[in-house]
Amino acid sequence: MHSRVFVIGYMLVVGLLATCDSSEESASQLDVCTPPPPSPRYIFRDCDEILQQDPSAVSGNYMIQPNGSGLVFIVDCEMRIDGGWTVIQRREDGLVNFNRNWADYKEGFGNVNSEFWLGNEQIKRITSHSSFELLVEITDKLNVNKFARYSHFSIGAEYSNYTLKISGYNGTAGDSLTYHNCQQFTTYDRDNDGSGNNCAKVFKGGWWYNSCYESNLNGVYHTPGPIRYGIPNNGIIWYHYDETFTYNQKMTLMMVKRSE
Repeated sequence: MHSRVFVIGYMLVVGLLATCDSSEESASQLDVCTPPPPSPRYIFRDCDEILQQDPSAVSGNYMIQPNGSGLVFIVDCEMRIDGGWTVIQRREDGLVNFNRNWADYKEGFGNVNSEFWLGNEQIKRITSHSSFELLVEITDKLNVNKFARYSHFSIGAEYSNYTLKISGYNGTAGDSLTYHNCQQFTTYDRDNDGSGNNCAKVFKGGWWYNSCYESNLNGVYHTPGPIRYGIPNNGIIWYHYDETFTYNQKMTLMMVKRSE
C-alpha cells in the first residue's frame, strides 16, 4: 500500500508505509518510501531523544510524537556524534516544486528521503517542547560544504504566521538568517513580509522574508553555480556564502536538535 497522508495515527503508520506513490495526486503531500523501524515501545519527541535512549540508533526514518501525545509523524533523522538531528528541509535535485501555497507549507510536502519541507506545523510542534538549535548545511557546485549553526531556533504558532526566532550564529557559511529574525512566514497567497511587494511571488518560495532576503533556501532549483545571464535571482541563495545574490547552491539541509 502507499503512504499518502503526512500525519496519521500510530497504528496506521505501521501498516501503510511500505512503498512510494509517485503519482501527481500525492505530490502535494509528504511521502515516505521506506518501511519504518520496528514498532517501538515508546514514541519519542525528536531524533535526539531517540539517540539518547538508544546510542546505537542509525540515521534514517523514525516516528516521533513531539508533544508526548496526539499525532505521530515520520521524520528523517541524522544521527551524529553531537546528537540526533531532525531534518526539516532538504534540497538536492529540483524534482520537487517549492513554489507552494500556505496550506502546503503548513502541512509539509515532498519526500523525507529526498527533497521536502517538513511542514510549519510539524516544525512548530518539534521546537515548542524544549530549546532547539538549527544547523544549515550548504553544498555548492564544486561540492564544497559549509555550515551555519544557530544556538536558538523556534517558530511561533499559525496565529503568529509562524514567526521566526533565530540567534547565536557560528559557522563557515556566513550568517544569512539573522536578517530574517522576527519575520513572519510568507507564501505567494499570504503576504506577511516587510516589503511593499509579496516577496514569495517575486522569489518563488515560502520563507521568512524580510524586505526581501539574505537567504532563499526554498527558492527555484536552478543549475548550481553562478547565475547565468537572463536567469532571475530567485534560486537557492545564501548571500553570505560568497557575498553575492548571484550564486545558486547545489544542496541544502536544514535540521534541528535540542540545545545542550
